[in-house]
Amino acid sequence: FTAGMEEDLDEIAEHKAQWKDVLDEFYKGFKAKLEVASKTMRQNTPVPTQIICPKCGKHPLAIRTAKTGVFLSCTGYNLDKKDEAYCAHTVNLVPGEEAEEVAHKAGEDEETSEAETRRFIQKKRCPICKTAMDAWLVDETKKLHICGKNPDCAGSLVEAGHFKLKGYDGPIIECDRCAKPMQLKTGRFGKYFGCTGYPDCKNTRKLLRNGQAAPPKCDPIPMPELLCSDGKSFFVLRDGMLGLFLAASSYPRLRETRPPKVEDLIRHREQLDPKFQYLANATPTDPKGNPVLVRFSRKTKEHYLASEKDGEPSGWAAFLVDGKWVVKEPEVEERGRGRGKRKEPAGK
Repeated sequence: FTAGMEEDLDEIAEHKAQWKDVLDEFYKGFKAKLEVASKTMRQNTPVPTQIICPKCGKHPLAIRTAKTGVFLSCTGYNLDKKDEAYCAHTVNLVPGEEAEEVAHKAGEDEETSEAETRRFIQKKRCPICKTAMDAWLVDETKKLHICGKNPDCAGSLVEAGHFKLKGYDGPIIECDRCAKPMQLKTGRFGKYFGCTGYPDCKNTRKLLRNGQAAPPKCDPIPMPELLCSDGKSFFVLRDGMLGLFLAASSYPRLRETRPPKVEDLIRHREQLDPKFQYLANATPTDPKGNPVLVRFSRKTKEHYLASEKDGEPSGWAAFLVDGKWVVKEPEVEERGRGRGKRKEPAGK
């Protein structure tokens, strides 16, 4: 199909075929296949479970399968939005192999084929068709077992217990925004903590490699006086895994970012989180009058200062040592002898 389409596109580019004619020819066969599929394809219908929706407390949750994976959704979603019993609550599921019982022995080797065999044998069997069931962690007290033939088979079981995600042995984290407990979850970008107050509170914190939760992030600070390249959007000061940065207010339509200047932080000193006040107390310019930017070191995981001249690094930098900014000149080495010798940063 792809090879044939490429040939058609080449003919269009060479003016040997009309693009409308090519689309019409393609759609004839596609329309026929679409009509057959709509009549014969299996319907992806939700499968009700025994778990009651934690938000509305009225309807059972149902198993749904989407392109993002398996999740639970309240069956009240099928009601009219004007109905008082309408509920659109969803619950993310974590694969069973990512979870373990609290009493699980640390250090047990689960990479061997024997362990894989044990886990397969220990899989629960569907009460309807006896097929091996897939396990999913709902929360720290419930594990849901779904028939491997779902949605063709509606078999499911709920296992009660005390579970946790592998790789975290720390304490339960309190949400820094609403004070509710945060639950360890698994997403597209790894493990993270999500507030149990979702969707009223959508706060998240990443699980770091050292097994600790990432520090809480500060609320974004709009800076409407700083316009982006499109002349319409403005920059917003955000707190990310790589420190403070400015991002376009119209993200993701405009993915423009840049490091903040000290003078930007000084203008919004009152809105800054107390832990970043020391950056607003730094000098806004270097000794030569160049603007000073706030940057983040991946190595030390700390912010530092660096100035720029005409958009290029000037070579001036300052680091916080014992509460004071200490200027460190870049190390240089000489190359060549006699006339024309120049100095370059060490390591190049």
